[in-house]
Amino acid sequence: MKLKLITLLLLTTFSSLFSAGQTAVDHLSIDTTITGFHFAADFQGTIIFTKHGPSDIQTINPTAFSVTIAPNMTFESGKEQLDQLLNMSKQNDYKILSLLKKDTTIKGNSAYYISYIETDDKTKYKNIVFNAFVMKGSTLLLFTSGDLDNGIYADRFKKTFYGISL
Repeated sequence: MKLKLITLLLLTTFSSLFSAGQTAVDHLSIDTTITGFHFAADFQGTIIFTKHGPSDIQTINPTAFSVTIAPNMTFESGKEQLDQLLNMSKQNDYKILSLLKKDTTIKGNSAYYISYIETDDKTKYKNIVFNAFVMKGSTLLLFTSGDLDNGIYADRFKKTFYGISL
């Protein structure tokens, strides 16, 4: 239940921050064949993909990835958003393992990612998280993902992110 609540809170936060003046999603090229995932929902510009599409939105902890485009952003504000996601996990008493933060570039554009494993020993919950963004000018493309299937999709999520073109 925690993940569903966190997801709804994040979508609300991102929608309020990013919904005005978005770059059209039509300009994105997202290769979903890497994961085999299907379009599940569009929450005011945050596009969500899951294994089975819309039917997964009602499940409590679906393995999923999402993409949001945010205009008029800076690299530092993107980092703050990813740190906020990490802090929300900590505030919900998840144990954070294997934390990695890295600046990088994708096709000449500045990018940044945070990856970690969040766990809850009481419920045997384990989520392999890969959250990242890439900047193109002042437009930020935010990618969030959570693999609750024992790492089956973790590398595929990274490949999907690195393959996105604006």
